[in-house]
Amino acid sequence: MISAPLRALTGLIKNPRLGWVGMDISRNAIHLAQIEKSGSRYSLESAWTATEADNSPSASVGFDGGSERDARELFASMIDQAKRARSLFSQSATALTLGDGTIDYREVEVDVKESSEIDLAVQSELEKELGQDLQFSLVKAWELGTNRKSQNRKQSAAVVSVAQEFSMWLGEKVTEAGYTPEILDALPCALARAAQIFLSGSDHSCLVVHIGDACTTLTQVQNGQPIITRILNEHGFDNVLLPLGNEFSIRPADVNCVIIKASRNATEASQQSAELREIVYEYQLRFVQSLASEIYRTLEYIRSEPFGNEPTGIILCGSGSVLPNVSQQFEQLLELPAETWSIPLGNGVCLASPISLYAVAAGLSALAWEPL
Repeated sequence: MISAPLRALTGLIKNPRLGWVGMDISRNAIHLAQIEKSGSRYSLESAWTATEADNSPSASVGFDGGSERDARELFASMIDQAKRARSLFSQSATALTLGDGTIDYREVEVDVKESSEIDLAVQSELEKELGQDLQFSLVKAWELGTNRKSQNRKQSAAVVSVAQEFSMWLGEKVTEAGYTPEILDALPCALARAAQIFLSGSDHSCLVVHIGDACTTLTQVQNGQPIITRILNEHGFDNVLLPLGNEFSIRPADVNCVIIKASRNATEASQQSAELREIVYEYQLRFVQSLASEIYRTLEYIRSEPFGNEPTGIILCGSGSVLPNVSQQFEQLLELPAETWSIPLGNGVCLASPISLYAVAAGLSALAWEPL
């Protein structure tokens, strides 16, 4: 956690209606958003996106196989672009998260009596499990609900971790861009807040499907809390972007523009547009069917367990949510209501990108109203 409570408190006193700047960092883009809260209603007041530059390392790089240096160069390039957007936001306080599996997620069982003990218990358990000293790692943990205690009465907990040296580097780069990093958050927690924003505070259980470029994250949300999370490393949106990039002989980072065009021009009658939609649809259907089978397995698991309520619907967000008619496809395959994430726009706000791309950033922005 990168925390500055006094700065955050000052920001809230100045304008308690506006959230922090949410910064959702992934390998192909950085999405920034700031939301406004009025009672139980939210609106998107500012949003901006930075994408990889033509001369940046490939967006498919990760943190394994010696590619961390390239990944840092890519992130640094996009964060540097975010300097241009600083004037769009009314304050500098920023909450961050890293997508595409950059932050490690796992679940553990710990023996605790009080919630305040969970961080130390999780840290100790991870040290035993991984056989290494985690004092130089950043760790965030949260309980998965009292009804998920195991038979030996241990408490189930979720934990995300990232190397502290990397988090400090990231904080420095964000600060250089004119923002004040307050918290490095967990993606499932940001998705849970995004779901609450979309549902206007309803306590209905839902399944949030965040289709990132490198992986898809499934998070069941109940009462505003992430209670089940699955990371699907074989079901990232790259499975659509990469083959379509080869098909059209363009960079994968540019394929989104083609997909969005195909979606927006769905009624266009030209032969070229029809051929474009047909090619996109072929790759999309293959991807959606495969992902839907994994979502179905998750739903079956939830239905078989006594600890949670079955989701009443699916919320789609992330890069893959821009696919044409994707919510209808999931709804038909899973026989469950499915919608892409959205939020009302504030006065004068005009978006060049689909609003569902800003779900995580909006969930991060909402951290301004939670106690530090």
